[in-house]
Amino acid sequence: MKRHHSIDFVFVLLLFSLFVMGSLALISIGSRVYSSTVDTLEQNYTQYTILDYIQQKVRQNLSVNQIEIQTFDHQTVLCIHEIYQDVPYTTYIYHDQNALKELLIDDKQSFDKDRGETIMEVDAVSFDISQNILTITVENNQEKRQTSLALIGGSS
Repeated sequence: MKRHHSIDFVFVLLLFSLFVMGSLALISIGSRVYSSTVDTLEQNYTQYTILDYIQQKVRQNLSVNQIEIQTFDHQTVLCIHEIYQDVPYTTYIYHDQNALKELLIDDKQSFDKDRGETIMEVDAVSFDISQNILTITVENNQEKRQTSLALIGGSS
């Protein structure tokens, strides 16, 4: 009779152990899936936020005469020319030290990349204008996103 109870106890203990191991395996798999999802969402957020930010800046001044790309220290810089209270200003948007940066200065001052405000951390940002189309490319964690905007008027 005692032997029958010990086999029952071992069987219940074995069944409980299998249940615990299965639960731990399921929790481990779930945490890896969750972590991967969070990383993907964060990367997409970064890239789309940067693209949206630059697009909004450019859409405020869509004219070909107000948007240009200049090169400083072998780096492309998006320049947006504006006039505030009869004073010409330029907004410089560029990539420096793994970050998107922005600098707004009047045209009497010279561009200094060290003075720019950090907008967001990102691996790379590049700009190109061809046939009145501004192309913005953002690269983060070895993934690229790209968008294009048509500039109005003039010839590029």
